[in-house]
Amino acid sequence: MITLPLAVVALVMAIIFVPSHINETTAPVDNLGGVLSAVVVGAAILGINFAAVPGRGKLALLLFAIAIIGAVLFILRQRRARSPLYDLKVAKRRIFWVAALAGIIVFGSLMGAMFIGQQYLQNVLGYSTFEAGAAIIPAAIFMVLVAPQSAGLVERQGARFTLLFGYLFCFLGFGTMFALWSDHNQYWQVGIGDAMLGIGVGLAGTPASHSLTGSVPVSRAGMASGTADLQRDLGGAFMQSIFGALLTAGYAAAVHAAIAAARMGPRSRAARRPR
Repeated sequence: MITLPLAVVALVMAIIFVPSHINETTAPVDNLGGVLSAVVVGAAILGINFAAVPGRGKLALLLFAIAIIGAVLFILRQRRARSPLYDLKVAKRRIFWVAALAGIIVFGSLMGAMFIGQQYLQNVLGYSTFEAGAAIIPAAIFMVLVAPQSAGLVERQGARFTLLFGYLFCFLGFGTMFALWSDHNQYWQVGIGDAMLGIGVGLAGTPASHSLTGSVPVSRAGMASGTADLQRDLGGAFMQSIFGALLTAGYAAAVHAAIAAARMGPRSRAARRPR
């Protein structure tokens, strides 16, 4: 009942107050570069997912080959395009690509851990969907609390120190998960790992974004902003695929071992029977 009037008010305010043009340029959009980038990312993600599936090795190799060929074509396109989608002259600056890769690792680690953690909480510990979702709240709380402090730490100690400090907490978070998580642990053992990971992401996210925007000219601010968003999307997609593939491979190996043990059981008992 209330949604429709609010939508009408928002529409009217947008028509009145939002300008129709804000510093748009007339440069053409590199649509071919966009298509090639989608092919590269899509093929790489699918290749990672199929790599852990039994009998899909050739398909995974084919997808990886497509990703490599697409990446080469994308680089050639960006070098020759009049208005490239991604300025490789800026992207090759060490402070830019290192910050971009650092952000991909940090945010990807968070999303990958949450992806695996939800399956662990529900399928191993028996949490309900609501309980599993509520269990990761410590990660969000500490990330929100630490992120504002990260900006001040960047000003005092520099982006590199803050980024490495965040990496340290991410490492402690994964170390806690590896050491404490089992099939019968208590919630505090789960929450402490998520909290450490939230602190790490809160610390490392700001210097990664700060380094991106600080390493490009004003004319390429949109490229830096887009890369900051790409860190979350691309990092999450890759790390979830990698963690999922590792989980699938481990699960398949465990099921195979259990089936083999079940088959050997009757045979061993039959061998022990007196004739």
